[in-house]
Amino acid sequence: MDGFDRIYDLHKILSKRSTPIPLADILSQMECSRATFNRVKRHMTDFLGAPIAYHRELGGYYYQIKGEGEIKGEGKSHGDGHYELPGIWLNQEELHALVLIHGLLADIGSGLLRNQLAPVKRRFEELLAQRAINPCALADKVRMVGATYRPVRHDQFVKIANSLFSEQSLYIEYVSRIDGSTTQRDISPQRLVHYRGNWYLDGWCHLRKGLRTFALECIKHCSPGTAAFKKIPGEDLDTHFLPTYGIFSAEQKAEATLLFAPLIALRVQDEEWHPQQILHLRDDGSLEMRLPFNPQTPQELINDILSYGDEVQVLAPEQLRQQIAIKLRHACAHYQ
Repeated sequence: MDGFDRIYDLHKILSKRSTPIPLADILSQMECSRATFNRVKRHMTDFLGAPIAYHRELGGYYYQIKGEGEIKGEGKSHGDGHYELPGIWLNQEELHALVLIHGLLADIGSGLLRNQLAPVKRRFEELLAQRAINPCALADKVRMVGATYRPVRHDQFVKIANSLFSEQSLYIEYVSRIDGSTTQRDISPQRLVHYRGNWYLDGWCHLRKGLRTFALECIKHCSPGTAAFKKIPGEDLDTHFLPTYGIFSAEQKAEATLLFAPLIALRVQDEEWHPQQILHLRDDGSLEMRLPFNPQTPQELINDILSYGDEVQVLAPEQLRQQIAIKLRHACAHYQ
């Protein structure tokens, strides 16, 4: 552990205390010798202005904030003031975590936020350089591999995000994936959602007078809207979007019952298809799963079921069974 981490650890120990802490406890938490503690304390007081003091009666070290007076009696706080290390102080583990977060954000944005994140990235690299850590070597240790990613224009993403955070309505031209038709509408953005490698926007549609989910790559143009912004409480958004399967929601809701073969039951048991799913491991080793879905838009659930081939079957409802059967017959027809 380097000197930066030692200073940071001692600062954390003292800053979170309201009473003096014995030296033995400090040495135990820092996992260091008395000589190391004295060297770190001297550096903090001489060069960083840390108000480290020793209370003889209580036998411990503490931060003595100017104007707060002396501690009087055991259990008394030394004051409500706070001392902070100058600049940004992060230990090595926290820096590694920030590098990981930066890498994840860069991959999730896939270039969308590169310009916005550039100053943050430079600051991270400066902090890493102070510890003789090579940021390129760390970045090479993290990889996120996406599939079927649908690109979103950077300028449109920024406009959408600004409208979301400033709570202003947005005018969009939206192209339907089903028939390719274009509609113009004002929406009140509520949430950006990154789902299965792609970006979606939950918003109040002033044209349809209801909540809708928009795929960002289908928004071909956007600009400030003219409608008054309509804010939807977070709990109402959850009530609307979370109950059914997948990213899209609707008024209707049904329950699907799936049965997974014993060979994959344990693996599926560790998967979350839906927060409200109910699992039951049968005596023969197969796994029964019950989960809600929207019968009006079952495509996403159907695709997930089909990805398991003959290792899963739909027990209910009958309409979903028939939809799966039709898909499988059409698929088999290609190979006959």
